[in-house]
Amino acid sequence: MSDTQKDGSGGESARFIEDTTAWATWLYYAESRTQAEVAKALGVSRASVANYLADARRRGLVTISLAPDLLEQADLSQKLATRFNLKGAFIAPEVSEEDDDPKSLRKRLGIAGAQILLSRLKKDMTLGVAWGRTMLELANALPERRQESLRVVQVSGSSLGDDASSPEACTLFIANRLGARCHNFHAPAVVTTPDLRTALLEEPSLKRHFERVHSCNTVVFGVGELNDETRWADGNNLIQPSAEEYMKAGAAGIVIGRFIDDRGNALEGPLTGLQIGMELQDLKAVPERICVAGGREKLGALHACLTGGYVTDLVTDRTTAEHLLREDK
Repeated sequence: MSDTQKDGSGGESARFIEDTTAWATWLYYAESRTQAEVAKALGVSRASVANYLADARRRGLVTISLAPDLLEQADLSQKLATRFNLKGAFIAPEVSEEDDDPKSLRKRLGIAGAQILLSRLKKDMTLGVAWGRTMLELANALPERRQESLRVVQVSGSSLGDDASSPEACTLFIANRLGARCHNFHAPAVVTTPDLRTALLEEPSLKRHFERVHSCNTVVFGVGELNDETRWADGNNLIQPSAEEYMKAGAAGIVIGRFIDDRGNALEGPLTGLQIGMELQDLKAVPERICVAGGREKLGALHACLTGGYVTDLVTDRTTAEHLLREDK
């Protein structure tokens, strides 16, 4: 497009001549033109306009946010918040009959969780990040930002694996999306002996990391159910053989890599004294704790997590919310 190309209404489009994406974004969002009108103004196809608008969102030229009120379905949210002493309960909108599919539900919860998280970000805050497939979907749903004063901290030890939903991967992904500083845990989630754990915790680098963990203003996390689909933050496969013993002892679920019973109490077991990362009592000390979880298979684990008081803000779906209240009765 030349410097003298018209914008379709007789004006010159030279203001953004060096950046067609910015010009397309202005016409579409600021002047409320249709994609067809933008295409005519720029002398390009509608498909090109769609690509320019997608590029604008990736570059942060425009961001699309959903108001938290859209996710708060008043009556059900209020009942959840009152019953489990929450600051906020956010119900992701239902979309189609396919919402019962676990993958679809995780994606929908990730989108809702990302919107709530974005509304809570503040300058100079420290954000703690857990791990799991729902956290990965949340990361995928975040727009690109430049929040260099934000610190994103991994709260669970590393898996030393290559799973995209591992603790280190989720933390790095969220930090990159937000343009924030990333602080990964340079220690495994589980070690082989208590003496090794004690020695590692004396390392200056780990002491500094725990200082960051304990300074978190907000932590975003999910809950883990106990079944064949459970993912472990453990690249050395030390947790899996112990899970059955915890289940026999009454384990209802997993929170930040820790096994809890149906009242939310921490369970002693084979991994006691072997795990590295945020403790459950440390989680409770964080002012804002956003739990993103839903689905039939997570009901028991999520109910235990809520009962244990680990959550200040819950992001879930309508069906799970209704089941939580029904199960509680």
